[in-house]
Amino acid sequence: MKILFDIKHPVQVNLFKGLSNELREENWEVTICYLQRGKLPDLIKREYVGFNTIPVGSSKGTRWSIIWDGNIKRILTFLDLIRKGNYNICVTASSIPLALACKLTGIPVIQFYDDLEVPWINQINAGLSTQLFFPPIVEKNHKISVFNCLHEWSYLSPKRFIPDEKIYRYYGLKPHEYIFVREVSNKSFNYYRQQDGIISCFAGKICSGTNAVLSLEDKSYADRYPRHWIILQEPVEDIHSLIYFSRLVISSGDSMAREGALLGVPSVYCGVRKMKVNELLINAGILEHWPGDSALPFINRAIEVKFDKEKQNGTRNQLLEQWSDMTAFMKEQIHRYKL
Repeated sequence: MKILFDIKHPVQVNLFKGLSNELREENWEVTICYLQRGKLPDLIKREYVGFNTIPVGSSKGTRWSIIWDGNIKRILTFLDLIRKGNYNICVTASSIPLALACKLTGIPVIQFYDDLEVPWINQINAGLSTQLFFPPIVEKNHKISVFNCLHEWSYLSPKRFIPDEKIYRYYGLKPHEYIFVREVSNKSFNYYRQQDGIISCFAGKICSGTNAVLSLEDKSYADRYPRHWIILQEPVEDIHSLIYFSRLVISSGDSMAREGALLGVPSVYCGVRKMKVNELLINAGILEHWPGDSALPFINRAIEVKFDKEKQNGTRNQLLEQWSDMTAFMKEQIHRYKL
């Protein structure tokens, strides 16, 4: 059997990694396509060793590049790949170019997505796809189904992730005595309307002397943050262990804020996007959303509170009991919809 994955975002690298390995062990022929954007090619090279990996399209951050290089040219490339590759099924997370190519060639394509905030994209994807899957934040119909967890659980569940203490030692840190900060760029489609460098505007007001590691998407902003902060050079070998052993996660991007919450670390999303998928975690009391510098009071209070290791374990074990195994769910759907 032959399967093609399309990966457009770093989070999707982790989403499909375990699944791809399990399918390969079952003698599937797995092709990994990816968008040439930011650090994504480096992540693919490191995380998908031994796979057939193919760059498809690119994005330089401009609107024209997103439309032309990141969409139109990708459609043409996917059409060529699918016609030559004789794939049984394609899998992705919100890829209109791949879905359209599959529709035109009659190949099943299923998508696992979690962002409802751009409805026209989801409408197009639902129309083109064999099936579109979301967390329990949508109404089901003949084209849209639900999985009982979040994307990030596929690689952060205690079944799938074991934190490694050597990562914080590498940076000369102590467990739960530093904060983890993620600052995204506004040059991607999702963040065009967001002020760039949100956290940099109040970083100097965070409790003085606080140890911090900073995952900075646009390194040209490095001088905007306290000098003693450690700026990571991505890709980091074990970034999720680094998050797990932090005492607080602050993120201007939604994905890493959710990752912190699922790892049982107090987490605050300070971006501007209001997302239904985040509301699941906010309502569960494991994620905060305070846009911009309105997050500062929460941040400084959280830093002063002793880290609660029992609460971290309790949060993760509760989710493990309540949620599905995302990787197992995706594999079940692939076997169901393959030709």
